Amino acid sequence: MVLCLTAGAQDLKPAKDKATKKYGYQDKQKNWVIEPAFDDAKRFDEDGCALVKVDGRYGLIDSEGKWVLPAEYDDIGKFDKYGLCELKIKDGKAKYYGVADRAGTIVLPVEFHSVDVPKKGGCILASRDVDHASLLGDALWGVYDMQGKELFSPQFLMKPSVSDGNFIAKGPSGLYGVGGLDGQTLLPFDFLDISRYRGGFRTLGRDCTQTTYTADLFKAESFRQPGAVIPYDPMGDKVRAAAWRSGCIGIRLYPNQIRSIQIEPGYGIRRALCNEIPLDWGKGRFIRLEPFVSEAEGDCMMAWPAGGKSYTLKAMLYEADGTLVGEVSDRGYLEAECAEGVIYKAGGTESWLILKDPNSLALPSYTLNITGYRTLTHETIFDGLGLTSHDLDRLDNIRTYAHLCTDIIEAENVGVTSYLPPVIDLQDAKRMREIMHPEIFHHDFFMGEVVNCILRDKGENMLIELSDQLVCHFEDRFQDPYHSFRGDEIIYWGPHNARFVRVGLEPTYSKDALADDIAGTNKFWSLVISLYEEDGTWLRTLARAPFADFCASGVLVFSGLGIALLAPDATLHQGTRIIEVATPHPLPHTVSSLNAFRLRAPMPHR
Repeated sequence: MVLCLTAGAQDLKPAKDKATKKYGYQDKQKNWVIEPAFDDAKRFDEDGCALVKVDGRYGLIDSEGKWVLPAEYDDIGKFDKYGLCELKIKDGKAKYYGVADRAGTIVLPVEFHSVDVPKKGGCILASRDVDHASLLGDALWGVYDMQGKELFSPQFLMKPSVSDGNFIAKGPSGLYGVGGLDGQTLLPFDFLDISRYRGGFRTLGRDCTQTTYTADLFKAESFRQPGAVIPYDPMGDKVRAAAWRSGCIGIRLYPNQIRSIQIEPGYGIRRALCNEIPLDWGKGRFIRLEPFVSEAEGDCMMAWPAGGKSYTLKAMLYEADGTLVGEVSDRGYLEAECAEGVIYKAGGTESWLILKDPNSLALPSYTLNITGYRTLTHETIFDGLGLTSHDLDRLDNIRTYAHLCTDIIEAENVGVTSYLPPVIDLQDAKRMREIMHPEIFHHDFFMGEVVNCILRDKGENMLIELSDQLVCHFEDRFQDPYHSFRGDEIIYWGPHNARFVRVGLEPTYSKDALADDIAGTNKFWSLVISLYEEDGTWLRTLARAPFADFCASGVLVFSGLGIALLAPDATLHQGTRIIEVATPHPLPHTVSSLNAFRLRAPMPHR
């Protein structure tokens, strides 16, 4: 009977009545089967439905002229292979979408910003605005079964990727997870990235752990990137999120950066006795100053009137990998700032100086002149944490909050892939040792001898402006799942300032690199700048360069990296951080050209 009705509908053709200017449907003999009552009419489709227009709106009728869908829509899409069609209604500039089936049943009401049925079916994806206070700002995606039952409420920042009865989606925290089309969460939404792999998944965790899961979600293998750190946790609190990296808050503070101080009163310049904080720093431990909600009373509290909460600033001790050791100070606030850093009142009694430079003097005790001392107020979080109302208001937007959470994770681990040692086969390693004749390969560069530089061309001369620090730019690329991030990191020279840098070689296929003119092979080599622990253990790769650009006055410059290597005598006799030299000639792109960098001036002839 269905086939007959469909065939009958196919025989009907839309026609316009000359008298009424309305459209109806006629049979082959041009008899009116459906009386002309429409402003426009389309042919019947293979399902026996026709799109008609009345008073500017579209509807669907069957071959008997009965309404399948009333003329209430600005557009009605074609039925897909699952028997579903898309409905659209305009409201001013806004457009809303829904889904109906062939029987005319509304599967999803017309109140979504987007709807989509994946090619392989199994679910309907739809995005809409949400009413929950913590999810304001943009339309979020939800997942529904083919009958319109909600499997996952609107909560995903991007349209989920559906395949094999499950989907990968980005949750409200900006992290990825896996959901099943039965409504179950298969992998929590706690990953930087997820990709499909042989019926299962590969994930990149918040702590840069790469894990492979089988099709039945068995954890097959897991590898944590060396040097990875569990990042600062906003804990779903937008005050904590907004305070991250506001001054000294939320950043890793190393032993040299924190000193217990006693300030001698005075005007202008004040003298302060700086001492080590008596903590078990272990190997690589660090402190973070973090705001926490507190119900205690006292002068360490900072009010957030709009949120009805009070916060205090705690000092938390962490292992090198970001694992929490415990509280060092259960309450506190920022008491003052000065040219040298910020003064933190720990526990409401003891004053700590948070120095700007993590590579400060590695001495147990010393005297420091405090300049530009200015008392800070901390009655509210805006004064005490250095925030503004805009900093908090913008985090009401779910996407802004999610982007910040992702930024925190990536910034805490920028350069993490540099902790993987370069892999060189035995034959290349042997060749490398044979050509490493220049003395630059056999010298240890310490803090102050590897610094950032800026070049300024003055015509016949060039100015080399040397920094006091070394900040390296890192680009991290993970292959599976593919994820990349980049950023700058100030290099920490260790608790005793005794880490050092060595320059080495690495084979490369690029011919725009150093040619081997020592052993006479056809190999090309790039230069590798690596950081070592004070005991000589390799720590990480800081930078790679195809060649050094020029050498002058005991300074070897890598202009592309913005890094200069200084010979010991160059740091002693210049007495300034700006060196003016005659515009140097570029170094040849050969290994032997590095002989131009002399660590010590040659002895004069007698």
